[in-house]
Amino acid sequence: MVRYLITGANGFCGRHLAELLSNGDDEVYGISRSIPDDLTISHPNVIYEQCNLIDHTSVFNILKKIKPECIFHLAAESSVASSWKSPINIMNNNVISQINIFEALRELEQPTRIVIAGSSEEYGLINESDLPVNEKCCFNPLSTYAVSKVSQDMLAYQYYKSYNMDIVRVRSFNLTGPGRPPTYALSSFAHQIAQIEKNKSKNVILVGNLDVKRDYTDVRDAVKGYYKVALNAKPGTLYNLCSGKAYSLRDLLNILISLSTAELNIEIDYSKHRPSDLPVMQGDNTKIKSEIGWMPEIEIHKTLSDLLNYWRNYLA
Repeated sequence: MVRYLITGANGFCGRHLAELLSNGDDEVYGISRSIPDDLTISHPNVIYEQCNLIDHTSVFNILKKIKPECIFHLAAESSVASSWKSPINIMNNNVISQINIFEALRELEQPTRIVIAGSSEEYGLINESDLPVNEKCCFNPLSTYAVSKVSQDMLAYQYYKSYNMDIVRVRSFNLTGPGRPPTYALSSFAHQIAQIEKNKSKNVILVGNLDVKRDYTDVRDAVKGYYKVALNAKPGTLYNLCSGKAYSLRDLLNILISLSTAELNIEIDYSKHRPSDLPVMQGDNTKIKSEIGWMPEIEIHKTLSDLLNYWRNYLA
């Protein structure tokens, strides 16, 4: 039996990972700044605690209490769009919180495996000739969020090398699926369609730049990847977690529209455009497939169908 701890347990990935881990015989804890009632109802086998990760004392005390053998560090401000509006908040939350975890574990002299959730945004602006991106690609971050994830990534590497801490890094490409907040493109599309179907809004889907291409993985596949990495990766290793396919937002929106019988129109909302954006991002998942034995199983059509049905049920 392993004692697991999920940071950001109230988040999109955290909830799905909690569901996966709580189905076994392991001891599972989740920490977050707030613990809503529905979280404890949905995952009764998970023990939830409140913790402010940017407060060192709070982090030290919770790690001393739980003594986790494995930490999935998922907690982060994860919206690229919001990082343009609050860069200080992004850097504080994503960088300071991770340093607090590392330093608390060092002070406690507590041997713990730590899985760090990185992002494909770290790679940033690259030449299309370099696609699909593998783990050796250099960093060219285009947002404060991306810079914060590069910082987390390099801090994880530094603490592994400097203090021999048992840290592995996973650079996740775009994740989606049931429960994704509507501040993200695909979930925004699905949420708007569900609202139109319920006659809660006019039959117009507001969109941003539909020409970008992204590598999407279903969150339910992704958390299985995190789990497999935790079990099988060597300390200090790094993996891309991705589908290996690039989908245009326009094509994915058309799939969502095809799943609805409502009359739907598309309208561009230029406020959704970013100061700078990546035209295409596609990952190479060869390493995680060959070394860890993980590969995505859920096909994109099912992901989008489940996402739309999530919002239909939510608005019912």
